[in-house]
Amino acid sequence: MPDEVFLWKDVMVLLFQSALGLGFIVFLAGMFLVTEFLVKARGLAALAAIGLLVLYAFVQNPELNGWMIGLLVVGLILLILDGQLVQDGTLAGVGILVMLIGLVVPTGDWIVGSVVGLMWIFGILSGFLSLKVLPRRDVWDQVILKNALTRETGYSSINDKYRDLVGKEAEAVSDMRPTGTIEIDGKIYSAVSQGVWVKKGTRLRVVSVDGTRILIDPVSEPPSS
Repeated sequence: MPDEVFLWKDVMVLLFQSALGLGFIVFLAGMFLVTEFLVKARGLAALAAIGLLVLYAFVQNPELNGWMIGLLVVGLILLILDGQLVQDGTLAGVGILVMLIGLVVPTGDWIVGSVVGLMWIFGILSGFLSLKVLPRRDVWDQVILKNALTRETGYSSINDKYRDLVGKEAEAVSDMRPTGTIEIDGKIYSAVSQGVWVKKGTRLRVVSVDGTRILIDPVSEPPSS
């Protein structure tokens, strides 16, 4: 029985100190971390991620544990700040990068470091799969709604700007066959004539606007050269 216990200990040590073993720990940590921030995991995914990161730090070089844990903590703080305050992904991206440095550098081996780095990235990407099976956090619904409203407001603003052009006079600054360029109040627009060719310099009038499509009619011939 004691021999079996020692055998299992040796297996666990080899597993956690191998490139694949460390990579697997980091993969799960990254996946659980992203899962916690994306969906309603009730803190369970966060606890799993933190536990795995602590395990990873424990099996690394003890002399590097202090600053390595410091980088991991800073990365976590940046992720939390992004989720609670900024909500644009900037701080989260910096946090993930800081944590990546804290995970890779202590390995002291470029092969192990490469495996750990790749598995961290794969774990982060895999965390997004949680959106397929679990309800996402309310904060992301609010962000999506805010972006949708911003786009809708911007689109309405553009439409209002173009609708105000109806009835205004313009000048063709290029030949229109039937699409061309016109000038209205010193600003350049793309426009379409009603199936006729219009020469450069012709005075025009905007008859209708559909979205950003401007339809014009000539009101005078271009001045003779």
